[in-house]
Amino acid sequence: MKPLVRLLVCAAAIAVAAAPLGATHVSFERGDLFISLEGGPVQWRLPDGSLLRILLGTVPGTGEGMGFDSSGNLYVARWCMDPQCGTANTVERFDVLGRSWGPVGSGYDCNPHAVVFDAHDVAYVGQAGCSGSILKFVPGELQPQTLAVAPERQGSFWVDLAPDGCTLFYTSYGPNVKRFDGCAGVQLADFNAEPLPGVETHDVRALPDGGAIVSNVGQIVRLDANGLITRTYTAPEASYWSGLDLAGDGTFWAANYESSNVHRFDLDTGAILTTINAVTPMHQIVGIRVMR
Repeated sequence: MKPLVRLLVCAAAIAVAAAPLGATHVSFERGDLFISLEGGPVQWRLPDGSLLRILLGTVPGTGEGMGFDSSGNLYVARWCMDPQCGTANTVERFDVLGRSWGPVGSGYDCNPHAVVFDAHDVAYVGQAGCSGSILKFVPGELQPQTLAVAPERQGSFWVDLAPDGCTLFYTSYGPNVKRFDGCAGVQLADFNAEPLPGVETHDVRALPDGGAIVSNVGQIVRLDANGLITRTYTAPEASYWSGLDLAGDGTFWAANYESSNVHRFDLDTGAILTTINAVTPMHQIVGIRVMR
């Protein structure tokens, strides 16, 4: 799904850059939906899924995982654009008005891919390449802490933080949902108590009840607090699921990497409530984030 070296998809960027600006909706608001594209842009959509603006940014590189800090600023991971990682290989920050403030952070090995913040604005950045470690950025500290998490196939590919503020759920392009204690610096047992249906895991979201949902190739899997599979979610079209995020109202959005559709599911029933198309070529939608 993700080769280490990719080119910008100019056609996709041009196609969406002409989207009209919102007249009154000028800052990020609760419920807004953000979709990162491998070509680099980020689609900013209203809670109903309608397109509002395109964030083109100022930092070259692919559009990967995203996260919000407590002030509502958006952070977008940028993978390397060449074998030597001389281009991109950083995280870009957008303020609540959608303006780029350029790259943030330092100490990246290669291919930062996921960004998540805790309640105190401690940031965890997963890296898909090189060491595959998760970098922990603590406000006031000049250099990040390195969390040497156990890899499967591709480092710390997608990362989320559990409600306890310490347990990191992460995937490594392999078959499991892995865990690491970001406070104690200790590797934990894999979360899934039984093999998942698909051979690859992608985006993962911790649930308030102690469980999680995870993109698992042709389906999205829900796990309970014991790591047992309780439900799977899918769509009528051919599916290869990438990014997903909770909407905070008992639903979640998930991106179909094959069809460029983004579906909103009822978390409990599995019903598809809304479907939008990002109007991009196949294999462009990566991350999904909801402003909460």
